[in-house]
Amino acid sequence: MQKKFWRCYVCNDIHWGVKPPDLCPTCRVKSAYIETPSREARTILDQPLADGPDFSRDDFRRAIETFARDNEFRVNPDPVKVESLLDGLFANEENHGLKYCPCRLRTKEFEEDIKIICPCHFPAHETYKGQEQGECWCGLFIKR
Repeated sequence: MQKKFWRCYVCNDIHWGVKPPDLCPTCRVKSAYIETPSREARTILDQPLADGPDFSRDDFRRAIETFARDNEFRVNPDPVKVESLLDGLFANEENHGLKYCPCRLRTKEFEEDIKIICPCHFPAHETYKGQEQGECWCGLFIKR
C-alpha cells in the first residue's frame, strides 16, 4: 500500500500514512480525515512543494465520497449542484493555490483562510447544525 497525505477537516492536522488515524490526535474528532493532495498538505505544513501528481477532479470526488462514507453526512445527491461546486473549488485552487470554499470569501490571511479549505469544519456552522436538513456552507455535504 502507498502512503498518502490526509487532512483533518476540523483542525487541519496533516497525517502521512497508508491510512488516516481513526481519531485525530490533535482535536480528538473521529473519522475526520480526508485524503489530500501533496501540494495542499505541504502548503498547510509550510514545507517546500515537491513534484508529484495533483488531484484530478475524479480524485477529489473519490476522496470526498470516501470521507463522507464514515460520517453523519453525505455528498449532495444533486449532480448539477456538485459539478457547479467542483467548478468553483478547482477555480479557487487554480487562482489561489488551494481548494477554498466557493461560497465564502478569503481574508488573505493564511491562518484564517485554511479554515475554509474544502471540506471545512462545516458541522460547527449554523447552516449545518441549525437545520434538520443541514448542509455545509455551500451544500456539497448534507446530513444523511
